[in-house]
Amino acid sequence: MTFSTDTLTFDTVFTTLGSTTCFFKVFNNSSKPIEIADIRLMGLVGNQFRMNVDGIPGTVFTNVEVPARDSIYVFVEVTVDPNSQNTPYVIIDDVQFVLNGELKTVHLQAFGQNAYFHYGENITTSTTWQNDKPHVVVSKDSVPGVFVRCGATLNISPGTKIFFASGAAMFIEGTLNANATTWSDSIVFQGVRLEQFYDDKPGQWFGLVFLRSAGCLSQGFFNHCVINESTNGVYAGAGLSSDINTYLGASNRPDVVINNTIIKNSQLHAIQAFNAKVLAENSLFIAAGDNMLKLWLGGDYTFNHCTAYNTGSRFLSHKKETLLLNNAVVSAGVTYLEPIKSVFTNSIIYGNLQNEIAFANSEGLSLTNFDHSFNYSILKTREDTLTLFSTSTNQLLFNQDPRLKNPDKGDYAPSDSIGYFSPAIDFAPTGLGSDIYDRPRPVSKTTNTTKFDAGAIETP
Repeated sequence: MTFSTDTLTFDTVFTTLGSTTCFFKVFNNSSKPIEIADIRLMGLVGNQFRMNVDGIPGTVFTNVEVPARDSIYVFVEVTVDPNSQNTPYVIIDDVQFVLNGELKTVHLQAFGQNAYFHYGENITTSTTWQNDKPHVVVSKDSVPGVFVRCGATLNISPGTKIFFASGAAMFIEGTLNANATTWSDSIVFQGVRLEQFYDDKPGQWFGLVFLRSAGCLSQGFFNHCVINESTNGVYAGAGLSSDINTYLGASNRPDVVINNTIIKNSQLHAIQAFNAKVLAENSLFIAAGDNMLKLWLGGDYTFNHCTAYNTGSRFLSHKKETLLLNNAVVSAGVTYLEPIKSVFTNSIIYGNLQNEIAFANSEGLSLTNFDHSFNYSILKTREDTLTLFSTSTNQLLFNQDPRLKNPDKGDYAPSDSIGYFSPAIDFAPTGLGSDIYDRPRPVSKTTNTTKFDAGAIETP
């Protein structure tokens, strides 16, 4: 009798939340069946571990037969009981086997983590989430996660890690401040599953939703944040009403500022904005299953030194344009129009489709309510179409690979390698004073003049 492993290890499990199921196999390598007299979960830490042998749950199994040259599965789950520790800790147990009077053991170990748990929580006053323990957001009853109500402010302390259970979200009628000063104390929003299989898996939670509500101005401020594994990274302009008229007009537009932030692995959109106001600077958008930047039913949008790069991922197929600009929506057969204005400066919009920018102007070729400006940017799109639907263009580079260093390994800086030199380097005459990683701009690589790299990252 042999085992597929001598130690079954679970990645970090938050207290009170169950783990995924792990397993090991018990092999009979002999030419005759064997009968295991006893398989027993020892319960060294009480009942935190649970066991299932070939589909039958229990803690003690007797006279278990394993056919010749065959195997059986032992499945194990764990729920970690809370304690007073803020740092991760280890819990252990054993599965003991008795065969022909001989004892053999497979060890179990799980890393537990205490956390602040938010079950369907309504925030109605100014509140601060501390960073001494992770925060876990779970839906409950009619509140699918956390709801920051009108007039309330939720401040996220630098260094805080926030984990969302399946389907959970954060809805903001008031204000969300997620402002970290450096990457060493960055703020992370991601799914609650920490097992390796779930790394960068999209759609594990819904997203950060800024609501458009009568009498309320929802606001968001992000700096040095990572938003990962959601359905919509930031959704600005959603509402609680089914009346389309409540979404029209410039008043009560959600106002979201995104600085030095990474939004990645979104099942649908990194940013979905529905008649909202968004300012994004020095930010990186990676891997989305729909339009990465979906800006529709009008609004006011500014992107400066941003990189929107979409070639899909191991979980996502890239099938829709990276950027959608749309000034209307159809509801019950009626077209509703709102003016849209956007400015893209010193940015990169690139992917593996032939065209990565889609224009949807309900007024045809009229630019009265369709005001778009593109400056010093590298764009994967048809030049004639972009010119037709833009009110202003200045020094653009069309359909050239930006030659980033190594996107497959997460390096989206423009390459300065000989023979693979990026056209984004020293592309813009003016720009922001630092890049997404707080490195100073500009740094001239090609001339004695001072110029800025296009995109979120300045190559040193």
